[in-house]
Amino acid sequence: MKSKVIAILLLTIVATATLGTAASEFLSVERVYIQGNAKAFIFQPSTDGEIKLLKQGYVGGVLTFRSESRRWKSLRTKNLHSAPTPVIVYFTKDGKIGIKSIVPGRKLVLDGMFPVEDVLQPSKQPTLNLPLTSRIKYRVRSLLGTSSCPWGYEELNARYCIIENWEYLKDSYYSESRTFVEWVPFMGLKVRTEGGKKIGRIGASWGIQLTTSTRGMWSFSVDGIPVIDFGSSYSGSTLKVSYAPEPDVRTENGYLDRYLNIPLKYVVVIYNIPVYDKWKKQYASIPIAGVYPLEVMMSGFHEAKEQDLNKGKLLTDYLVSSHFPTSNTGSKVKVFRTTRYGTYDNIVFEFQGSSSYKFYSVPLGGSAASWLWSKLPGVGALSISFSYSKTSQSVVTYGIRVMNAPPNQQYYATILKRDIELANNNVELAMYFIIIDDGTDSMPPCFGNLCPTSIKHPTLTS
Repeated sequence: MKSKVIAILLLTIVATATLGTAASEFLSVERVYIQGNAKAFIFQPSTDGEIKLLKQGYVGGVLTFRSESRRWKSLRTKNLHSAPTPVIVYFTKDGKIGIKSIVPGRKLVLDGMFPVEDVLQPSKQPTLNLPLTSRIKYRVRSLLGTSSCPWGYEELNARYCIIENWEYLKDSYYSESRTFVEWVPFMGLKVRTEGGKKIGRIGASWGIQLTTSTRGMWSFSVDGIPVIDFGSSYSGSTLKVSYAPEPDVRTENGYLDRYLNIPLKYVVVIYNIPVYDKWKKQYASIPIAGVYPLEVMMSGFHEAKEQDLNKGKLLTDYLVSSHFPTSNTGSKVKVFRTTRYGTYDNIVFEFQGSSSYKFYSVPLGGSAASWLWSKLPGVGALSISFSYSKTSQSVVTYGIRVMNAPPNQQYYATILKRDIELANNNVELAMYFIIIDDGTDSMPPCFGNLCPTSIKHPTLTS
């Protein structure tokens, strides 16, 4: 009898543990403290390629919901990886929209970011699948004249109505996600010189070290306006990649192209938020796209040498399939003169964010950009962003020097940069891509689809 009781107890313990493990494997309860209140939709990409609606309605105070985070974390990999944090799209009563990442332990401040009218695009009336109870409710509301919003919408303020229930929408056009695995250029260099100003040799010292102190960033485009927000720190093994040709690399008659690339897995999401403008009596939507770097598909130490050029994708003399963001992307120009020995050291550009974090950004991959363009052509290209604190072990180094050129000649170095919004502060994201030009043309060469601005205006740097 005792043995039977013990056996039943053991079975009960095992069954309970199994059920508990199964439940915890796929359900992650999130609790977030909110400052302010707003009409909100909370989404998260799912591992099966869908977008999960985690919560909707008016939120404030303490927000509790179940996320997909445990499901993402159950994907085993030794590489650096980070689960995409849930995303909240919210509307404040003063007619503004905001979009942020929901990070456990961080207070969520629901302040408006952009006026709705600034990011609105006219669109067709959405097809809704309204249940009977909702049809009755909207019919009564219409008869009583308590709202001028169309069926399926609720009032935000005197001008705008917002879709009331996301689950009424029948078309996947309103939210979708896709995961991509591609080689992405992290650093690049173009040298374009000729004639009496031909540069013969260039020195380079490039390095990337990513550790678990690196944080993934959600990069968003709200109708073309770029925004970034912090995601989660990475788990997994450190990656070190370096390129430092010794003592230098020869150009091809004054021309040189070098790109250092890393394979990334990242998720791209799109949202079309239905809105109704009561003043114009017009249906519209707010197009939003986002990208989050899920995994660095390589770990360990990798030293790229000149003899490895184009034998794989790590080091190439051509730009791998990329689509540089054009919105809010510009350039900085440094004018320099070689010494009497035909050299110049430290063509280095420093970028610093307005917080305690540093940021860098790389262009979205080609197939992802094509997919995004086919879905939301007006949203603009995205960049994939990372951050690391000043005290962390994650670093990015980028140095270039002229080793052999005509003496006492003037050159131009143009680097891509991007102004972007982090919370309510504008920050500068470095894009480590430089063009060295001899100044014979009024415009420097293009990187992919992005052509930097004129190089004729800056003053000489001694």
